[in-house]
Amino acid sequence: MVVPTPSAALLIPGAPCTPIEAVIPVCTFGAASAGATASVALLGDSHAEHWRAALQVASQALDWSAYDVTHPSCPFTKAILAQGNPQRDACIDWNQDVLQWFDQNPQISTVITSDHPGLVMTAPGVSETAARVAGITSAWAALPATVKHIIVIRDDPQIDGGTLPCVTKAIAEHEDAGLRCAFPRSGALHVDPDVLAAEKLHSSRVQIVDLTNFFCGSRLCYPVIGGALVYKDDFDHMTSTYSTTLGPYLLRSIRKLMTSWH
Repeated sequence: MVVPTPSAALLIPGAPCTPIEAVIPVCTFGAASAGATASVALLGDSHAEHWRAALQVASQALDWSAYDVTHPSCPFTKAILAQGNPQRDACIDWNQDVLQWFDQNPQISTVITSDHPGLVMTAPGVSETAARVAGITSAWAALPATVKHIIVIRDDPQIDGGTLPCVTKAIAEHEDAGLRCAFPRSGALHVDPDVLAAEKLHSSRVQIVDLTNFFCGSRLCYPVIGGALVYKDDFDHMTSTYSTTLGPYLLRSIRKLMTSWH
């Protein structure tokens, strides 16, 4: 049994979120703002957005009012996306407007961020990785001082184009899709520039949550876990179903980080 099936997963919308008027597309979820203990923002591209279902669980438990500040294909960075990227100009504008929005919303004390790495412009003698890290750290530094905590969620493992068709076939043949369609962990874990940036900063303001072990064992990663379909497409986006199951573990990780907050 696999819930949802790969074909159904593409038709299921993301976790509920209520749009609000803002200079950029923003919606709210989590606890009601009136009784919230804190206001937080989920920030980044679609690889931040797919954590919304998990953060919904954590936000409700922590009485956090949460804002979704995400844009498909636009990581939060001061780096300029590579030439030829159709989202390049839109992402430049969005990243500028994001900083304006945070300036206008000083109630946001914590940012939860995740991004999928894309190619960026590089100066002569500067590596792609260094350019990505520099762009990310510059963007974090530009956030107002009212953002006291930045939590980086490590990007999820990558699948290949044959994984979801394998799941569909396994379902039809009444086989264990998670085991049949597992893929090597060694090839699935890419270098995450957000994590590299956080490690480079050595700042108490920026902390890391790594939930990779909820996708992978020591050798293999799984597209179906506990009957839940993990990925909904070949772009490594999580299903809301699986993201929701990670809510308690994201909550546990956040609570552990909070013990060092002042």
